[in-house]
Amino acid sequence: MDFTEAQNEVVRSVAGSADMADWERLLADVEILEHPGDYQIDYICLAVCGEGDALELRQFRLSAAARDAITSLYRQRKEEAGDVIGGFELTIDRSGRFRFAFLNGPPQRINGNWDAERAKMLNNYLDIYRAELAATR
Repeated sequence: MDFTEAQNEVVRSVAGSADMADWERLLADVEILEHPGDYQIDYICLAVCGEGDALELRQFRLSAAARDAITSLYRQRKEEAGDVIGGFELTIDRSGRFRFAFLNGPPQRINGNWDAERAKMLNNYLDIYRAELAATR
């Protein structure tokens, strides 16, 4: 599996994990840490649902298939590119457009480190999304 295929599988499986019909954007903040013979995955997944003034933020859980796809992406990067990632932020829009932002350092939450800036972004994600919408109009 090449890098593009691995990314596409993560996108498909994360989108498939969001079991609400009215989502407009998905955000998956994922960390991964390799242990001998196993992987530890920590994630926060948010869905922006509804429309207009009725937007709301809901959390969702990743399926086993999504966690397997994340592990496959990790292995692909390590084996093919020699690149060990600590995780990524993935946004998926209803249109199918998506964006990965990879964490090249060690995972923070898994290692017990508090990232106040990331926590603030996740807590205020609905406001961030609304600001992005306003900027495109």
